[in-house]
Amino acid sequence: MKQKDFKVLVVDDEPEIGQTFQRLLGGAQVVEIAYDGYEALEKVKKTAYNLIFLDVRLPGMDGVQTLEAIKEILPDAIVVMISGYSVKEEVERAMAMGAQDFLPKPLDDMDKIMTIEEVARYLSLHELTVRRLAREGEIPAFKVGRQWRVKKSLLDRWIEQEAYRNLR
Repeated sequence: MKQKDFKVLVVDDEPEIGQTFQRLLGGAQVVEIAYDGYEALEKVKKTAYNLIFLDVRLPGMDGVQTLEAIKEILPDAIVVMISGYSVKEEVERAMAMGAQDFLPKPLDDMDKIMTIEEVARYLSLHELTVRRLAREGEIPAFKVGRQWRVKKSLLDRWIEQEAYRNLR
């Protein structure tokens, strides 16, 4: 997969959040921004994004409703919820619906964002989906190189969540 083939969508009504992701991740790949759930759905209908960062609190359709609609269009989408509010209940609902992770705002942990992007890229690059990994029950050691040792815990957690959802 060429760098520009990896597509990231950031859904947030705060323009500076989208700009932060564009600066951080946009050098070698496509990073698009949507400012509400409706705009996000229009973009998802046209483009299969490899990674979506989705704010929990959005005007109109909230992030959980947007996630539900995204999962109908792209069931295997890797979605990470973000919020600057105390939204424990909404995040739990989102995780039950298929979100992989949650990042609190302000987005101070740039290493975590980069790790999430790298794990999502790893899954896309090797054409492995979280569902396929969950069905296999493990990550074959030969597919996890030395540089993935630290990131493996995040990948394992995503797989465990997906396996749990599949059992329900």
